[in-house]
Amino acid sequence: MTKITYENHEYDTRVLLLAGAETVRTAGTAIMDVYVSADIGAEIKSDNTPVTKADKASEDVILPALKQLTPNIPILSEEQVAIGNIPDISGGTFWTVDPLDGTKDFINQTGGFAVLVSLIHEGEPILGLVYHPAQGTLYAASVTDNIALKRNDFADTVEDLNAPSSQPPTDGTVRAVVNKSSGDVEKITEFLEKQSKGTDNGTIENQFKINKHDVIAVTDRGAQFVFCPVAEGKADLYAHISKSKGDGAPFWDVAAGHALVTATGGKVTDFDGKPLKYTPNPHETGARALRLAPHVAVSRDQLARDAKPKTPKPPKKRPGGPA
Repeated sequence: MTKITYENHEYDTRVLLLAGAETVRTAGTAIMDVYVSADIGAEIKSDNTPVTKADKASEDVILPALKQLTPNIPILSEEQVAIGNIPDISGGTFWTVDPLDGTKDFINQTGGFAVLVSLIHEGEPILGLVYHPAQGTLYAASVTDNIALKRNDFADTVEDLNAPSSQPPTDGTVRAVVNKSSGDVEKITEFLEKQSKGTDNGTIENQFKINKHDVIAVTDRGAQFVFCPVAEGKADLYAHISKSKGDGAPFWDVAAGHALVTATGGKVTDFDGKPLKYTPNPHETGARALRLAPHVAVSRDQLARDAKPKTPKPPKKRPGGPA
């Protein structure tokens, strides 16, 4: 059992995770009610991104539940930020909420959307919840408790993502996830090519450059299709630079997946290998101040492979030399 303290209040992280899991499930039900309705109420926000009745319905479930669960912890929610309601998060402990990640997919009826909730403590994501209501799939992670679970509500199954990997070993290539919809693939590849100079072909960066056929191309998909495969060991690497803004992504888009990957033994950093900073940018205002640097998520198995010493190849035999 792990407890955290914020403003003289003590919280059990397992209790928060369990309560959070029920909350995102309930929010998922509210989303699906709108999904099957005749009117999803799609509108365009001031930042030129879509919002629907489902975004609002989900937020209406999540915000009161978190407020009751942790009355003194600020809640940073995408739709509240959009209307100018930005809490003081300078204390380093706060919730992030994306009530409907993948609104375009929701509008297009693809099923590729999720609810994202995370708890940041002392500047780092320690709890992460990703719920995919159309598939009934919940990812729940607590970094402090070493918990990372995947539950399928429809099949009534639970998978421990920290169990020994059942994924077959790779042949030395790196399976990379790239969000081709919002990510600048050209810049991501360019950066990784620069990083690979002077290194051998076993590095993630060079493999990403060389083995383009191993990239899992994803169009118009959010956290459940990029961070979750890395946490599950189905992908080795996820790299992201925003196509439209040139940085990373908003706190609420990344934090839940960040916690999930970390809880499974993986790592999420900026492109210099430094921790991501979940602190407002003092040089920006509004939502623009709440964005992260370009980032890379690496799976547990890939980190282990990178840590192994490389076996040098035997020298090639000269023609006519000794057998």
